[in-house]
Amino acid sequence: MDKGVALTLTNWILAFLPILVLLSTILLFKWGAPKSGAVSWFTAVVIGMFVFGGDSRILALANSKGMAMALYVLLIIWGAVFLYNFVEKNGAIKVIGDTMINVTEEKLLQCLLMSWCFASFMQGIAGFGVPVAVVAPIMLVMGFKPAVAAATCLVGHSWSISFGSMGSSYYTIQLATKIPGDIIGPWMAILFAIPIYATGLSVCHIYGGFSAVKRGLPAVMITGTVMAFMCWFMNKLGAAQLATLIPALCGCGTMAILAKTIYRHEADGTKKEDEKPYMGFHMAFSPYYILIALCILTQVKAVSKLFASYSWGLNYPAITTAAGFAIKAEKMYSKINIFSHPAPLLLFAALCAFVIFKMARKWKPGAFSGAFEATVKQCVPTSIGITTMVMMALIMNDTGMTNLLAKGIANSTGALFPIFSPYIGVLGSFLTGSNTNSNVMFGALQLETAKVLGISTVILCAVQSVGGSVGCAIAPSKVLIGSATVGLEGREGEVMNRTIPYCLIISLLVGINAWIFACMLFKDLS
Repeated sequence: MDKGVALTLTNWILAFLPILVLLSTILLFKWGAPKSGAVSWFTAVVIGMFVFGGDSRILALANSKGMAMALYVLLIIWGAVFLYNFVEKNGAIKVIGDTMINVTEEKLLQCLLMSWCFASFMQGIAGFGVPVAVVAPIMLVMGFKPAVAAATCLVGHSWSISFGSMGSSYYTIQLATKIPGDIIGPWMAILFAIPIYATGLSVCHIYGGFSAVKRGLPAVMITGTVMAFMCWFMNKLGAAQLATLIPALCGCGTMAILAKTIYRHEADGTKKEDEKPYMGFHMAFSPYYILIALCILTQVKAVSKLFASYSWGLNYPAITTAAGFAIKAEKMYSKINIFSHPAPLLLFAALCAFVIFKMARKWKPGAFSGAFEATVKQCVPTSIGITTMVMMALIMNDTGMTNLLAKGIANSTGALFPIFSPYIGVLGSFLTGSNTNSNVMFGALQLETAKVLGISTVILCAVQSVGGSVGCAIAPSKVLIGSATVGLEGREGEVMNRTIPYCLIISLLVGINAWIFACMLFKDLS
């Protein structure tokens, strides 16, 4: 796909215009993702048709691909958010949170446990602002300052987003780049090792400066090693959709052990008075036990083979623009396997939870309708934004705009591009508030740039998602949620000023790691 519109400054600017429109409408005009996405999509349609040679058929096929890709991701999002709301409306999330609070009285350990481990666990089961919205207010009750509670949650769980929400961002980078999950997943996990350690140390520094970093270093190194290994292991096991949930859960367990061992004499908090919980921890956690078991079961070869034929996907013909840019034919594009896609597993876990709560007489009347209403309220704006942005990205890709942008970036940065690569992911998340949207917008761009430079496509595409994950710590939409839940409405700048330095430093470390991997150690990995 090396043909198409010639690389000139004017054409490059025109190719960048849909992204510029998205950036301007979000940052300058303060529009939401649905409105910004729609205007950016329309801009891509006009430029794709009149400058890059895309006729009505090419644009229709690109939009159809966009909707197919969006459907795959949105099914996960709706299912994950519904299960969270379903469990929360029955009081189980409060029980899980209270259990975390009672693990230790040491404030620094509490801070790490809640904002680094437990918030990441919440990202694994729901995401989309839920970790900050749930954990930050709990930390406020525990005695942490409002800005500290919000900032530590935002930074602390930013390592967990790509594989969180049952892997929605992970699946998106696969769909955007066509790199199989069993290849890109383990490399994403390896590249996440630095952010895992760095976010833990950042939480310590936000809480108490370098003295807290020194005091918390053993906990961060031990727990970070456990979480980094489990993230990689779940990918090698073929259960990437659990590569946030399981590592974060192991992290919570490791912190609990550390609280009873090397940190047992360092209590400086106030012990919470015991009160009888609404239900036991294991009952509260039962929907997620079931979900974990189902996800592992679907990775068993005999089971996956049995249900492999129950799939849905669309076929697309090869197309060529008037400018000569060619797109290959696609078979079963954005394929959805009815029995292994995360959405059916999430809904089945919710059904099992209903039976368990009902039998234990813990079911609250109105929980189902309340969960459904909350899910619709949370997911409709997100769904519109994701769909329009995905269609914009596919139009840019299928008309050659993304390819032209990649050539321009490659010519400008050369071999240093991997260092800048994570910042592209950060930019996407900053603009849209979503690692998923960032991968949609820039996944293909990273792929094409790597091809032009002749360096590892796998590393660069993995770094895109890593950068997008880290960038969520400074996304205005996430900062607004964090600020509002701790009573800092109108003072969002205080929170963002705390998170930005950590995000930029962690992204630089990821970029240097990517440069070593992509340009020196694994240049031919593709």
